[in-house]
Amino acid sequence: MPRTDNGIHYEERGDGPVPIVLLPGLGCSLQCWSGVAPLLDGHRLVLMDLPGHAGSRHAPADGSSLARIAATVTDACDELGLERFALAGLSFGGALSVRIALDRPGQVLAAMALMPWNAGGTEAGDPVIERFYGSFRDVEAITEAVGAISLDPSRTTDVVRTMTEAVTERFWRSWLGPGGGAYTSMYGELSGIAVPTCYVIGGRDTIAPQNKLIADVRAMPGGRLVFLSDAGHLAPYESPELVAREIREFLGRYANTSPDGAPAVLP
Repeated sequence: MPRTDNGIHYEERGDGPVPIVLLPGLGCSLQCWSGVAPLLDGHRLVLMDLPGHAGSRHAPADGSSLARIAATVTDACDELGLERFALAGLSFGGALSVRIALDRPGQVLAAMALMPWNAGGTEAGDPVIERFYGSFRDVEAITEAVGAISLDPSRTTDVVRTMTEAVTERFWRSWLGPGGGAYTSMYGELSGIAVPTCYVIGGRDTIAPQNKLIADVRAMPGGRLVFLSDAGHLAPYESPELVAREIREFLGRYANTSPDGAPAVLP
């Protein structure tokens, strides 16, 4: 199992001028992309387990700050020699992609956030977050929660497995607990984002707040919004063809650029 020196587990697939780094959602593993990655032939892909998750459980994972989690990921990217790369992330991984784009504008070519955690975070006392916080390693509660956001629970069993077996308590508590990262905001920074950024939201997503996500995109100079009417929150598992199509359409234009900046022929 390949890992960086700071403990990030990763897999590399395919080939292309510029890598696309794929980040899973909260509680997910890089298996999140198992249906999408084969549909992105012609691209170099770097799939990573998030800090405190699955194969990256021993990586620094202080969820009290999205920036600290982002730093762990970018340190891994630096070690892998990713001087320029594009990003795609699901849910929490989508917010992380935006955070990395804000922090590393000279390194990130473009960022795509699929059904992302909204940039403004959540308000103190949010009952959903508090209930989730209290469900650490509670198989019954997590199975119910994942089932509630799944369109096809038979395709999201890996989320239940990873969330109940392979997320560290430190990350869980520091992200979801009082004063944790879930309650912090980067909304005020969006007006300064210098990286082409696209949000993908699902018409059947029962958890991501569409009004807040639309507000995020409006705050970004040149922000792009894609609405997939039949997609749910866990679209990479349930609708890999739709997700792969959007990644190819948006990120493909940036990830098919040669090192000298000349555009390559899109696959």
